[in-house]
Amino acid sequence: MSKKAIISLSIVLGIVAVVLILFWTLFALSTVTVDYKTTTLNLNLTDEEIIEAGNFHYGASVIFDGKNKYIKNINEKVYENENFAYLEVVNIETVFPNRYVIHIAEREEIFAVENNGQFLICDEDFRVLRIADSFSSTKDNPILVNNLEINTPEVRVGDFLDIGQVGMQNFYDALLMNNRDLTEQKGFIESVTLGTNYVEITDKTYDNITIKTFSDREFVINNIDFALEYKFQLMFAVDTALYSQINSDGQLVDGEGNIVYDYVYDEDGNILYDENGEPQKGEMWTYERLLNSYILIDNYILNDYQEVAVTDLYYRLVDKK
Repeated sequence: MSKKAIISLSIVLGIVAVVLILFWTLFALSTVTVDYKTTTLNLNLTDEEIIEAGNFHYGASVIFDGKNKYIKNINEKVYENENFAYLEVVNIETVFPNRYVIHIAEREEIFAVENNGQFLICDEDFRVLRIADSFSSTKDNPILVNNLEINTPEVRVGDFLDIGQVGMQNFYDALLMNNRDLTEQKGFIESVTLGTNYVEITDKTYDNITIKTFSDREFVINNIDFALEYKFQLMFAVDTALYSQINSDGQLVDGEGNIVYDYVYDEDGNILYDENGEPQKGEMWTYERLLNSYILIDNYILNDYQEVAVTDLYYRLVDKK
């Protein structure tokens, strides 16, 4: 290699070295701050505790430094400090040239799940925020959930429950989509009880829920894995309509003022008709009878479970046994 080539190469390498030094210096992580996306009620942590939990590598390049490990560090800190259970890391933002901002939100107490004589207070993701020895259903407390299948052994604060009825993971969001925020959800629903319903035509068993309200009304929603948002929509519509359509004699009437009766069915579940082609009427629905019944929300047997229309769903009044 000629002397001229050696000099040229040395200059190039020198420039590259200077650029790299400047690069690492300019983009070296120097500052981490915390930004709160929600108000805090139960989150008793300081910014310093949150930042320390991340175990950030100061001096590392913010361009090449992976941030998932810091989120993991903060999430797992709960097993040393239970206050971290209420902390949700929304994301860690890179602010150039050399800063991180931890965007956090407080997890809300939404469900109270009975488990071996204790109550697991959980958020919408069924993360255990705290464990209580007793619980009472009030309009300010989380919603009581009965019969939830928990597959998580030795539950600890901070665990995300592995639940059998996966449709419950959509419960909170499905209500939000019906413009029912957490305050309204807690004020309306006293308890939710998980169960199943068997459909002979499909020869399948589906998860269902029984909702008891603080107004002592009861709703059963079958197949919670399908169209839960729309089933809630129908539930609220029916609840509003039925209890506002009572005449002066205490009889349930339809939108045209006609008294509502049961239909008469044959052994195969088909409606029976009279000689004039009108459905045969059974027992009359009264307000007293309505109070001693529940409203069943279900879907017709569908071939395509990807799309749903309002016409695919129905409700029925059922006497309590």
